[in-house]
Amino acid sequence: MIQVETIKSFEDNRLTLSFSAKRNRIVLFGASGAGKSVLLKMIVGFFNPDQGKIVVRSRVLFDSAAGIDVPVYQRKIGYLPQEYTLFPNLNVRDNILYGIKVQKIKLDPDWFEYLCSRLEIGDLLERDPESLSGGQQQRVALARILIIRPDILLLDEPFSALDSSIRETLRDMVMDLVDELDIVTLLVTHDLEEAFVFGNELVLVRQGQIIEAGERDKLYQHPRYIESARLLGFANMFPVTSFTEESATIDSGDTFFYSDGFEKNRPFLCIRPEYIMILRENREANGKKQSNIIEGLIKHIYHHGRFLKILLGTDSGLMIQTNIPVHVFDKLALKTGMKLRVFLKEESIIMCDTIAERNVCTDI
Repeated sequence: MIQVETIKSFEDNRLTLSFSAKRNRIVLFGASGAGKSVLLKMIVGFFNPDQGKIVVRSRVLFDSAAGIDVPVYQRKIGYLPQEYTLFPNLNVRDNILYGIKVQKIKLDPDWFEYLCSRLEIGDLLERDPESLSGGQQQRVALARILIIRPDILLLDEPFSALDSSIRETLRDMVMDLVDELDIVTLLVTHDLEEAFVFGNELVLVRQGQIIEAGERDKLYQHPRYIESARLLGFANMFPVTSFTEESATIDSGDTFFYSDGFEKNRPFLCIRPEYIMILRENREANGKKQSNIIEGLIKHIYHHGRFLKILLGTDSGLMIQTNIPVHVFDKLALKTGMKLRVFLKEESIIMCDTIAERNVCTDI
């Protein structure tokens, strides 16, 4: 559906951003300043790469080698930045219709009515933008984009300024719409939960480079690089000092067994904190290898709303993090200073490379 190969140099840095994706909901994920928004603006055509190629649904929008540079107004791109930029001197109806007037597109009344209905703004058409809530303004801005039937929709953190409940409602509405209309959609975010909820493919951006891209579930569970694992919230990442056929020893001296088909001889052992199981007293782990049990003291407890983050310290100096639901925390009555045993599931342990040791894979 989309192919991007771009190189862009600025005074103090150089962006090398290339990926391809076949599905319709793609998330550009990474820290602020990584280059995500710059990539969107190059796709829109606000400025061009120094060299490269941008293709959407087999239509070439930019190709430096072939001398192709489709003007912004001909690219059929819907771009929604953080600021909704509604025209204060126009009511909601005229704001929505502005795009088709500028591009001299004939109005389809049924399409207009459908969008207003789906976005639940039919009763707002005569109101001024200043009288609308943030969520209502966002839906009007989205209608103004969709009325031109864009080939691709670019969303630059459009939900970040909204309250959490409104953000979730609007995000779900956008997901349903782009699936229904089959619009290629790129969402920029630095929120991991939002990236996982919205994207069926993820593109990880770090310091002006795409470090890894792939199907959401596969990449979320099995990133290849330690830099990717860090972005995706693995939290438990340990340098490995030695391997056997069925185990790896980390720098604290602790040894962990892993499951069959495991990727060996990579320098970091990683496991997501939600895959570290708390063992109650007088219970053993269900796994095959009992040496994956770690015992230590609870050093810190942090409440994150839907879950609690527990930091467990061991005599070997190992610090390990587990995330548990609130109801489990309450049932176990955990407190700082308590002894605790946890189990690292063999099938959830992965090994990661560093980017310097492998070529970055950007094909999905």
